[in-house]
Amino acid sequence: MTGQVHWFPFVILLIAISPVLAFWLHSRYASKRYSVEEATVRCRTHDNQLVHLLLVRDRKTGEPVGVRRCSAHSNPEDVRCDKHCLPMFEKVEKRA
Repeated sequence: MTGQVHWFPFVILLIAISPVLAFWLHSRYASKRYSVEEATVRCRTHDNQLVHLLLVRDRKTGEPVGVRRCSAHSNPEDVRCDKHCLPMFEKVEKRA
């Protein structure tokens, strides 16, 4: 009976490591879909205060998707505003 189930620890290891592998693959896929850039803008909702933010853009279209961090808030990581600044970062098409 010894040695007949030598594959069993490998199966347990594979099952245990599969969530870590899934999260890693998902983060790799997500990082290819979006790009993050630093920007400075005057926030209309905070009385034209100059704020620094991390802007998230879609890599394919270049459109602004959201704001990851904003210095106008007491907790810069917790951005819960309406994000009225996003239209300011849209790329304008050049007309011939």
